[in-house]
Amino acid sequence: MRLGGIAAMGDFWRVVREFNPEGIEREATAPVDLAIVGLPGSGRRTIARALFGSPADSESLGPFEIVDLDFAGNRWPQLEGSDLVVLVVRLDADLAEVSRKAAAAFGRARTPVVLVFTHADVVHNNRETRNAAYRAFSFVSHLKTLFLNGTDSVEVQEKLAPLLVETLPDHRTALARRVPALRQLVAEQIISETCRVNAQFALAANLPANLPFLGSVAGSVADFFVLTKNQVMMVFRLAAIYGRDIAPTLQVAAEIAPVIGGGLLWRSAARLAVGLLPTFVAAAPKMGIAYVGTYAAGQAARYYYDQGQQPTRELIDAFSAEGSRLFRLIRGVDSRQ
Repeated sequence: MRLGGIAAMGDFWRVVREFNPEGIEREATAPVDLAIVGLPGSGRRTIARALFGSPADSESLGPFEIVDLDFAGNRWPQLEGSDLVVLVVRLDADLAEVSRKAAAAFGRARTPVVLVFTHADVVHNNRETRNAAYRAFSFVSHLKTLFLNGTDSVEVQEKLAPLLVETLPDHRTALARRVPALRQLVAEQIISETCRVNAQFALAANLPANLPFLGSVAGSVADFFVLTKNQVMMVFRLAAIYGRDIAPTLQVAAEIAPVIGGGLLWRSAARLAVGLLPTFVAAAPKMGIAYVGTYAAGQAARYYYDQGQQPTRELIDAFSAEGSRLFRLIRGVDSRQ
């Protein structure tokens, strides 16, 4: 067991020394311009505060720019430079008037628009009311719609945060770095995707083992370069979205190595045991090992960056158990397709 752990950490450090984090750093620090647009009293500041956690009277909340719609003066913002517009409208407002003014402001803009109707709790929020809202703002074809209380921060985070990431998937790392409410969601996506990729590569790496003489060597090399590199990239991407400077690669790796060591140790020890099985039998266990080991390492890193402390042994065991449950679930779904 101890030798397996030493080998696993050796793999980790060899990959780190060859790893270049510039791509992840560019991805995380790429500019993102979001405009939250609405009339005073619409709830636009409350929404920005729920997502970013800044004072409601701040004019600049991270990547968000609060834009007031001035119907009286007809002074409309230029929103073409924004990556995303969040248009906030009270559901109990004069929707026809608001939509007419909004159409004049940016009805022809190509910027993606998320339309958020707030104060849905103060009107009869039924299908008729929602259909009327949809019709009023049908001028925006590239639009996604959400109905919120608007004063409930938890509801804003649970419903609006996923929609922002879904609308701007190529900006999710930069968004999560700047918007605290998006971090756990994006972190879970990164971990899940890496787990799936590593499981698929573990299966692919098992195939050359059928070749005489060179099979086991080829499989081991594939396992080393792919699984460990993907785990390293996952950890650095998690560090980036939680606001860490990842340029000092060795420093970041030294900080996180003890945290994810449990996942690496588990993967290495289990892989040694599975290596004793026949190739055709070992494929599924190797996929599970890759998935669960990656999941445990990713969740340990996420917990560390989120909480600022190392997870306990009990938490690592819980992460592994959850990873096993998710792998069994995924395998069950895949087998039915």
